[in-house]
Amino acid sequence: MKNDPVALVINVTLRCPLNCAHCCYSSDMAKRGHLSLDDVKAAISQAAAAYIFDAVHFVGGDPLLHPELVREAIEHAAGLGLRTGITTSAFWAKSRERAQDVVSTLKAVGLSEVTLSYDDAHAQFLKISHIANAVSAAIDTGVKARIAVVIEPDSKITAESLRTALALDDSVQIYETAINSTGRAADIEADRAELRKRWEYAYRGPCTSVLRNFQVNPEGNVYPCCGVLPHSESMVVGHIREGGLNRAIWQADDDALLQWIGSEGPVEVLVQTTADDPVPLEREDFDGVCTACDRLYSSIHLLSQARAFAERRDKPVKLTTRRRRIATARG
Repeated sequence: MKNDPVALVINVTLRCPLNCAHCCYSSDMAKRGHLSLDDVKAAISQAAAAYIFDAVHFVGGDPLLHPELVREAIEHAAGLGLRTGITTSAFWAKSRERAQDVVSTLKAVGLSEVTLSYDDAHAQFLKISHIANAVSAAIDTGVKARIAVVIEPDSKITAESLRTALALDDSVQIYETAINSTGRAADIEADRAELRKRWEYAYRGPCTSVLRNFQVNPEGNVYPCCGVLPHSESMVVGHIREGGLNRAIWQADDDALLQWIGSEGPVEVLVQTTADDPVPLEREDFDGVCTACDRLYSSIHLLSQARAFAERRDKPVKLTTRRRRIATARG
């Protein structure tokens, strides 16, 4: 984990023109606020100076509600030698011409890849032609295209069905992620919640994001992952204007609980932490690792209990490989 490439994820805004049923941030156009260009550039500069980040990815909401900000941010990141990507619904790709204009503009300043979100929830608001237009524009301009599909037990749209519908070859990656019941996705009936928990694709293993991705939210707070769960104050490890990414990385690496989540996963953390409780939590209480982390970091009692348990375990190595690189860069 400590030698893996690290990505900076910049959550430009929580605003989104869609209102998807599975959105972990409950995004819509009623959300307010976004990162300023100065803050975005500062975060990118901090990432480049840390010498552990190899890429910057812009997410939301939908970051392309602020196209000029994103364009300048991509140009800044590319100028510092960082790969760049963006995740979007492709709401802007109403025509092939419009899609070509948007993607070619971003490609010209250094965009490396675009990830398009499309599944049953997105299909309630966007025609598949938006995705087709965006993919075609990416292929034509030499930008790597990926499509992310959130699935649950009764999903109609899958990676396979989408590849067939769009007539795409393997040069375009289409991947599935199992739904986590967080944010708006948690607003479901009990029967559906149980179905998700019993689903064979529910993932309850080690977290593959924590300490590998660092996210900056629209307020400038730094989080130690880019998981699909609402931003929680208890997960904050720093701020880009108060110590910056370097301090956030050091604080995260010193956190025994985060190390445990990375090695065994939040589900296992909760199971072990509550094993002696009158009503202990079980693996089947969760439909995914982000659901488990949402439960963990939303409860003061569970969080303090888990932190105490984590501190009693074997301590992680305090100076990780990437921290040596930061220290060396500092001179």
